[in-house]
Order: sequence, then structure tokens, then C-alpha cells
Amino acid sequence: MNAITSLFLRAKHWQLFLLLICVPFFGQVACVTYLLLVAQRRPEHFVRAGGWLFGIVFALYIFCNLSWLWSLGSFLNSVVPRPLKPRMGFFRFAMIYPTVYVFAFIAVLQIQNLTAFALIMPFHFFAMFCMFYSLYFVSKNLVMAESSKSVSFDGYAGPFFLIWFLPLGIWFIQPRINRIYALKRSGEPVTGANAG
Repeated sequence: MNAITSLFLRAKHWQLFLLLICVPFFGQVACVTYLLLVAQRRPEHFVRAGGWLFGIVFALYIFCNLSWLWSLGSFLNSVVPRPLKPRMGFFRFAMIYPTVYVFAFIAVLQIQNLTAFALIMPFHFFAMFCMFYSLYFVSKNLVMAESSKSVSFDGYAGPFFLIWFLPLGIWFIQPRINRIYALKRSGEPVTGANAG
């Protein structure tokens, strides 16, 4: 387990809230403030500067969010009992693809060409599919790690939607991750981690 994964698994819910919600929010506020100042002095640079600034803030948000999901998915999959353990192959791809795609999307937005935008839409929808698959993988592995049983959607729907609606869900999901991580590090059985 690398340092970044360990950092995300040990982080408290309020720390992740600051990183994943507050930092991007204030980054966007800073971008808007900067752009309003630029628009007053050099209106012709407003669109180009705005696209790049928002793109950088968005890319940093995506990187942090996907790093958190990657850490959760990798760790939880390692805790799930071997007979229940889903394969990691597509999860890894589903985490890498949106990271690469976001840069292509930002570049296409800079071109400001309707044809290029239309051509990239299937790739955009596939990136969205990959994000939903990541939510599915993490939430299902979380419940299987806690219960040591196979689960259907109704069993992991709660964590799925909590992870999807991150600002609210992080307050409920991360304490569960912290408990599982602490149990794993201490060598205690993880089953029943959601009971405490």
C-alpha cells in the first residue's frame, strides 16, 4: 500500500470534506474572481483564460476524487474474502480512463468547435459510465468487506448513493473505511466493522 492510499484510508471525514469539496469550491470562486478582473482589463482573453483556469481546477478535483475512489476500491477489494472478490481489471481501467479523458475534454472545449464537441460525446458518456462503475465497485466491496457475504444492489444501494452524493456521503462512508482500515492494520477480523 502506497503513501497516498494510506493517507486517504486514514483521513477523517472532515479532512476529506475539505480536500474534495471545499478546496474545489474555493478554487472555482478564485477562478471567477480572477476572470472578472481579467474581463474588465482584457475582455478578449476572458474565454481562453477562463477555460484553462476552470479546466485546471476541475482536473485537480477529478484527480483527488479518483485517487480517493482508487484507494477505497483497491483496499476494500483486498479485504473481501477470496471467493467473493471481484476482479480488479475493469475497475483499474474505469479509474484511469476518466483521468486521461478529462484532459482531452478540456482541449476540445478550448477548440470551440461544435463538430469536435459532437465527436467527443461518446467518449464523454463512456467516462460517465466508468465513474458509475467505480461507485458500484467501491460500494459493493465496502458491504462485502463488512459482511463477508455476497450482496445484491439493495444491499449496497445505500453506500452507492452516499458515495455518489459525496458532500453528504463522505460523513457516513469515511468512518466505515477508517474502522475497516484500523481493524486490518491491527490484524483483527474485518467482518462486522459496520457494527461499531
